[in-house]
Amino acid sequence: MASLDWLDSFLISGLFELLMIIGLGLLLHLQLGLTRIANFGIVGFWGLGMYAFGVLYVRVDWPFGDPYQFVVCAALATLIAGLAGLDLGRLISDLDNDGVQLETFGFATLVAIYATTEKDLTGGALGMGGLRFPFDIGTTKQNEFLWLIILGVVVLAIFLYARQVHRSPYGRLLIATGSNEALARSLGKNTYRTKLVLFAFTSGLMGLLGAMFGVMVRFLDINNLGVDLTLAVMVGLVLGGSARVWGAVVGTVIAIGLFDIIVQHYLPLPREWYTQSIPVLREAIFGATLLVVLLFRPLGILGDMRRDKLMRKLHGR
Repeated sequence: MASLDWLDSFLISGLFELLMIIGLGLLLHLQLGLTRIANFGIVGFWGLGMYAFGVLYVRVDWPFGDPYQFVVCAALATLIAGLAGLDLGRLISDLDNDGVQLETFGFATLVAIYATTEKDLTGGALGMGGLRFPFDIGTTKQNEFLWLIILGVVVLAIFLYARQVHRSPYGRLLIATGSNEALARSLGKNTYRTKLVLFAFTSGLMGLLGAMFGVMVRFLDINNLGVDLTLAVMVGLVLGGSARVWGAVVGTVIAIGLFDIIVQHYLPLPREWYTQSIPVLREAIFGATLLVVLLFRPLGILGDMRRDKLMRKLHGR
């Protein structure tokens, strides 16, 4: 691969985070935007995939090396996150939105607690190293750039899948289930299985994105399991429009791209701001943005006012 001296390492990491949040936003779009599953445990499935991959990759003595070791560990991590989604999906199937939010948030909290307390497996608060790229094409920057491209391909595949769902009978079933589950059930549709399969599948893919993040940073830290990631995904999706496929892309580029890449990496601010003021300011801005959009533009930037009025009527507002 050619020299990448022109490319800033901060830009690579920023673009990687941007693409990862877009991917998570697209998966949340399928859960929340179509079927109205208010998953507040995004970081739980993402973190479970990340730590499952790390434990399998580092702690298990495999009879083969990379890239086969990465493929097997990533596939198992995706499966583990998907099975967790299947199990949690059964628990939340009969709950209202408030109950779903609490249960999924509680799941994310349990993952963080387990990662902290199981020191022999995860390294606990000290973290876990030993991860590496499944290939070596040259310098660290070259490997990171190639991994960024691979993530881009994965996110593109998720986007194409989400767009295809919208155009399929399955997508119409998801929308019908989210809009009026009782009516869909009265028409003979198995809404329970529909929601459960979707939740498990998308949760597994969240775990895959977590595994890919673990490879990128090559060190697993429990500080990554905070609410920051869930909030960023929520803000990006709601800002762009949770019911639209492009919503997660547009909203995340505006929110995460402008703040995390431009503000955090390229504005000439005092060094202490980046560790003290900027993280707090980021959460405050994201929280305020979420409230403003929900109040004045509930369908996001890509929504239209006629659909906004219809949404208010449906929800009695």
